[in-house]
Amino acid sequence: MSDEIKQAIIQSLKKQLPTANEERLSTILELIIVEIESYNSCGNIIPWEKLQGVITEVLYQTMHNELEKTISSVRRGDTTINYSTNSQQIQGLLSGYDDLIRRIIGCGGVEFF
Repeated sequence: MSDEIKQAIIQSLKKQLPTANEERLSTILELIIVEIESYNSCGNIIPWEKLQGVITEVLYQTMHNELEKTISSVRRGDTTINYSTNSQQIQGLLSGYDDLIRRIIGCGGVEFF
């Protein structure tokens, strides 16, 4: 992904989430990019421009949840509260767009021989 696209995504989110730390946004964006690159099992060139909307949405949801301290589970017996982690969030959010990402990249799907 080019630096221009990364900056456009980060600047867009800075407007939507003004309390978000830019360095943290950049770090989570890199995690999202690595996760999407793992979908590229066929070695195609990834069209990042087409994925910009998906990446922006996943980054927004991840940062919003982090800023809100989203709770992933609560146990009442001895009062255990677990906050969701970023790796779980990113994978969970991307799983909703899994088929779309693979189709845009050109990997996956049903192939007939």
